[in-house]
Amino acid sequence: MGGELLRLHLPTPGLTASVVLTTGLCHRARELHRLERVSALLLAQGITGGVLLASLLKGEHRINLQVECDGPLHGLLVDAGADGSVRGYAKNPNLDVELGKGPFRWRPALGNAGFLSALRPLPEGEYYRSSVELTHFALDEDLRHYFAVSDQVPTKLAWEVVPDGDEPLGTVAGVLVQTLPDGDLDALEAIGAQLQQRLQFGITSTAQPTVDDLAAAVLTGFDAEPLARLPLVWRCTCTKQRVLAMLASLGKEDLQALLDERGGAQVTCHFCGMRHEASREELAVLLHRLGTQA
Repeated sequence: MGGELLRLHLPTPGLTASVVLTTGLCHRARELHRLERVSALLLAQGITGGVLLASLLKGEHRINLQVECDGPLHGLLVDAGADGSVRGYAKNPNLDVELGKGPFRWRPALGNAGFLSALRPLPEGEYYRSSVELTHFALDEDLRHYFAVSDQVPTKLAWEVVPDGDEPLGTVAGVLVQTLPDGDLDALEAIGAQLQQRLQFGITSTAQPTVDDLAAAVLTGFDAEPLARLPLVWRCTCTKQRVLAMLASLGKEDLQALLDERGGAQVTCHFCGMRHEASREELAVLLHRLGTQA
């Protein structure tokens, strides 16, 4: 299994919390994309952040968490759904640089400029992208900044990627806590002040921690009511039909060039690495349809 999400309600202080274990998802991503150590660590953080964002959604909605940077990672993209399905990739899968120390530990990978953005659904059914510049060059800090600037909903979040011997992705977990409209901001601050330490304790105090173990650790002293429990799975939405639709969107001139020069097309999905092939006959059918529509 890729992991698990536990959504909780804290009625007395008026808070909600999402606790996630994403270790399996992160291992799947590393295996699928053959990620080197630093690429794997940063994509694991992105996956955890994307799942936490998606935990705030309902129904069939999805969210895209994107990082663009001028460092050698170049960026990453995570697509996560309210149904627990996740996919993602790092633009540079081969990154294994020596990391720094202190607050700018990740600068050797992220560089000196960039942005973090999220494509999120609106109530009307449309999607809206909001962005913040990378200022901390630590994805958790910059996602906190994103919530402060874009959402303006009091939010505390933390994640941990704890190694297990030589395995850099030993346990990957995260937690997000928000206030409800009449929530207790002092209670949120109290939880937030110890969130990172308590999450790390929840991970390291048990051989194989569950989301329940982590929730108990980070929400000590508060009564929490479970709202939802959801398995997390790595799932790509690419299909041959979608590839053909994308090729059709190129237009007649580009399609004809593909047909004349290559006799077909090959499209590799960034998210899962699957290669989809469109034959000469399939391109000819697309051209015919485009000609009929003209």
